[in-house]
Parts: sequence; C-alpha cells; structure tokens
Amino acid sequence: MNATKKPGALAAWAVAVLMSALIATGVSAETAGDWPQFHLDAAHRGASDSGAPRSNETAWISQDIGAQEGSSVAIADGRVFVNCVENLVCLDQLSGEVLWNASFEARPDICQVWGASPAYDDGKIFLSALKTICLNASDGKLLWSYAPPTGKGAVDGGPAVADGRVLTSDWDGHHYYCLDEDTGNELWRFTVQGNAQSTPAISGSRVVLSGWEWGLGGRVYCLYLDNGTEIWNLSTENSPCGSAALSKDTAYLTTYNFEGDGDVLSVSLQNGSLLWKESIARTDCTPALVPGRIHVCGGTDGYSDKATYCLDAETGDLIWKTTADEGIGEWRCSPAHADGLLFVGRTENMNYTALYALNASTGETVWSYPAGGSSPAIAGGMVFTIGQGRVHAIGQGGDAK
Repeated sequence: MNATKKPGALAAWAVAVLMSALIATGVSAETAGDWPQFHLDAAHRGASDSGAPRSNETAWISQDIGAQEGSSVAIADGRVFVNCVENLVCLDQLSGEVLWNASFEARPDICQVWGASPAYDDGKIFLSALKTICLNASDGKLLWSYAPPTGKGAVDGGPAVADGRVLTSDWDGHHYYCLDEDTGNELWRFTVQGNAQSTPAISGSRVVLSGWEWGLGGRVYCLYLDNGTEIWNLSTENSPCGSAALSKDTAYLTTYNFEGDGDVLSVSLQNGSLLWKESIARTDCTPALVPGRIHVCGGTDGYSDKATYCLDAETGDLIWKTTADEGIGEWRCSPAHADGLLFVGRTENMNYTALYALNASTGETVWSYPAGGSSPAIAGGMVFTIGQGRVHAIGQGGDAK
C-alpha cells in the first residue's frame, strides 16, 4: 500500500478493493450488508453472504411494538422494517430505536397467525395487507397504495420486488398482481385455482407462485415476469401454502398436509417437471439454499413433531435432521443461513420462544437465544428475529464480511 495516500483516498481505495472482491465472487454489496425482502431477495434464497455471530450476545431488543410473529424483517440502508399487524415500524439497525411508525389497513377477517414480510427497494418500502402500500423508507410517508379489485387482501404472502415491478396477491380473491414499482399502476394480473398465498419468487424473466385449496392440494405456476403469461403449471397432492426458493434452473418448495406429513419438492424451472419429492413434517416454510444443500423445517404444535432438515439439493436425500425432543423448527419458520450457521426458531403453543444457531453441516446446536425465532434475517454480521411483539438483534456486527 502507498503510505502517502490521504485518508479520503484510502477509503475510496478500500471501497474499490472490496467491491472488486465482491464482484469477483458473485456477491453484491446489497447481499453482504442488507436483507431487503422476504428470505433475502426476490429469488428467496435465504442464504446471506454476511458474517454471522458466533455467540448469542444481544445487540439490542426493541420496544414491544406488536411485531407480527410468523413474519420476517427487511433490512436496508441501516434500517430494520417490521410488520406490526396494523403498523409498519422502522427501527435503527444499530440501536433498535424507533425512527418512524406508519399505520395501514390489516385484513379484519383473518386471524393473525401468519405474517407478511415487508420488502425494500430503491428508497421505498412495500407491504401487502388489505391493500399493498408503498412508503418512503426515510420517513414512512405514503407514496402510493393499491387496492385489489376483488376487495380482498393478502394473507401470509408479502410483496416481492424485482426489475421495477412489485408482485402481490389477494389470497381468497384468487389473484396475483404485478404493479409498477414507482406508480402502483397494475401491469397484469393472474388467476389461480384456490388461495393465492405465496410470496412470488422471481429469477430473471420468470416468476413462481402457487394456489391451494383446503385439503385438496394445489398447483404451482411459472409465469413470465414481463406480461404474466403462464409458462407451465404443476399439480401437487398437498397444499403449496408457502413460497418457492429459486436456484439456477430449479425451484424448491414445500407443501402442507392437513392430515399428515407434507413434502419438499424440487421442480425444473424450465418445464415444471418434478425432479424429486421427499416427505417431511407439514410446513409452509421457504427453503434456505446453499451450494449442494437445502434447509427446511416443519411441524405444528399439538399435531406433528417439529424438526429442521438438511437435504441433498440434487437428490433430496436426508443429510441430517434435528430430533423431535429438540423441537427446533416450525411450519411458519423459514430458516436462514450465513457463514456456516443455520438460524431456526422454536415455538411453544404457537408462540415463538427461542432462536437456534445450528452448524449447517451437522445440525448440531452452536448456540441458542431464549427469545425470538420467527423467520430470522441476517445482515451486517447480525441476526434479527421477531418474538413476543419485539425485534431481537443478536451480534455486534464485528463479524460482518
């Protein structure tokens, strides 16, 4: 290094070196430092390039803001965005301080068991409920809102944002909608059989979403992002209540069985052919994807054993599984991966009570934290999770990559 460089020049040089390294490894600066939408990105990979805390040291715990269990936070620009059932709350990423609070219309007819996650893009934050709203991420001011023409609103499935488009749904209205990110104008809509519950997954020019009916299975659809034209669909024996995770030419998703075990499915993104199917406890979680492996969890308090699974991505063969006695994992919790650790929640009587960091290679517990657990998010070397109305931030950010 040239010792005569000035501090400003050194900083610019360091940023340039970091950016070059990130580009060379295929890691974006956004991915390394942020978790901008459900399960990290529009493809729902659920595996961050951030570092991860090696202990359960607490950075901060927010006020009781009524944070929605079952949902995940979005993290971007040093802020944490939280669905609080009837409010969207913005917290400071390093302190947990409330920066702003904006109200929205929740669906009054739906029990708040599930929770849609907010999505961030280009200075805007989006959330789907009775309407889909777009707020200025800096101050929470409403930029636009979209009311589905059916008069219905989203349940569980939140918005996904990619390529200037926002995709959302109306659940028992049986539609998915594609909106212009800047104006909220409807670009296209697509009708599914059954409930439109998933958060759409987007990879390149393709979108994967699903519809399901109580006890009658469902259907997975692949559409063109540009115009909503159907490319293929696949019928499923059980209900694809959750959201797909996309990797290269493959879609991975889970199904919920109201009478017994559900499934993990591996589907060709090109033609919709089923590559493999493996049985696991009932779930609507979204898989976390790492090279050669996928991680899922399932089980329901009072109905089936709860567990977390690691499967071979090519074959579906089981690599490891937590035990029923451990009770790690739950049907609403989508696991998250970073830095060799898998983060998964634990529940008691449908309430999140703990977060576990597992060795992603073996499934062994590295550390646990006695609160939170709802679909964790990882950014800047820290883990963020919801439980009992609060957001819990673990790690001091010192391990950030």
